[in-house]
Amino acid sequence: MDDVDSIFADDVELIKNADVLEEDYTPEEILCRDEALKQYTGVFKPIYKGRPPQNAFLYGDTGVGKTAATKYLRENLERDIERKNETLPEDEQITLNVVWINCENFTTGDHKTSSYQVAVGIVNRLRDTGNRITGTGYAPQDVYDIMYEELDTLDGTVLVVLDEVDKIGNDDTLLYELPRSRDIGYVENVRVGVIGISNDYTFRKNLSPKVKDSLCETEIKFPAYNAEELSEILRARAELALYDDAYTQETISLCSALAYQEASGSARRAIRLLRRAAEIAEEHGSEQIDEGHIRQADKDLEYGNIVESIVDQDDEKLYILKALAHLDNAGLTPARTRTIHAAYARVVRAYNAATGKDPLTQRGMFNHLSKLVMFGFVNTIDHNKGVGGGQWNEHEFSDDVDSQKVKDAFEDRNLEWITIDLRGVEE
Repeated sequence: MDDVDSIFADDVELIKNADVLEEDYTPEEILCRDEALKQYTGVFKPIYKGRPPQNAFLYGDTGVGKTAATKYLRENLERDIERKNETLPEDEQITLNVVWINCENFTTGDHKTSSYQVAVGIVNRLRDTGNRITGTGYAPQDVYDIMYEELDTLDGTVLVVLDEVDKIGNDDTLLYELPRSRDIGYVENVRVGVIGISNDYTFRKNLSPKVKDSLCETEIKFPAYNAEELSEILRARAELALYDDAYTQETISLCSALAYQEASGSARRAIRLLRRAAEIAEEHGSEQIDEGHIRQADKDLEYGNIVESIVDQDDEKLYILKALAHLDNAGLTPARTRTIHAAYARVVRAYNAATGKDPLTQRGMFNHLSKLVMFGFVNTIDHNKGVGGGQWNEHEFSDDVDSQKVKDAFEDRNLEWITIDLRGVEE
């Protein structure tokens, strides 16, 4: 219990070190990844030996250790190079610069990432705050030239880590040029290595042959964890993060089983689940996490995951979901395609009044609506009244989605929730 009275204090404290349960925490040991880690260590060895770096492509589902392994090896490599340099003459010492970019953070106005935007991000990562460039107003080649100039001011080896590299999509200019930048002649003073990390293996399959030859010099698969591996990882985190009496083996087993069943063996989900369950137990004044806390935590996380998935959709799909939300609140779902299009058109005009952007045609909107059905956000109900009655479809939210989740997603995207007038949409 806290020593001072506070509205923020709980009667009990179960978490002794919350940092261990954060996503950016790097454990002292990477568990249950021996084969991938052995292969991955081979990618970093040339840098330690002062040789040209290798390029690598890592793939596997979310939460299977790709980023954690990269941070772990990076930290160990930097430490070992520092120790090695203490024994080397100054002119033989090894210099390593790491530029870490999450490609999801660099988007254009249409909510898509491009090689151009990532190049801007690399430039700004290497420059001081007052000397950064904007994401618009430069020709693509000018941005690439600036990027290579900045890279070439560094020494030794530059390792560029492109996390969530699949967000770049079809624009693979950077993925082709960056690993070959010294061979092409874009840089002279440094040697550049690239690590691409992706949750989507189909992205690798769709890369052009020239990009595969450069970026995918070494490919490392990170398979999903099984339930036993999740338990081992979670137990190690719990020992550091929670007080001994705060949890039991049943706590670890249930969190691991739920993460295995619902999140394709994601350690990230298991760790989030444990943390949220501990927070709920504290809020209830419980001295130990029980099944009810874990079940509630699972519901909370599922809600957040759905909202996050909605946030990731492009603008047109968000407009359709907002139209469905208004129709749902008005009791007008399931709704036919023409009704959804009428509501969607009003949403588009409301959010683009300044630019005058026109809504898509009903056919164009339906293509996006079909994707929302495929993604599991929307259900389609088929009606067939036979030869005389005709056929038509109606649409409504799936069981996992509701208007509040869509509203929360708009808030997460920093979009105002504008009220839409639905009068006449069914005419």
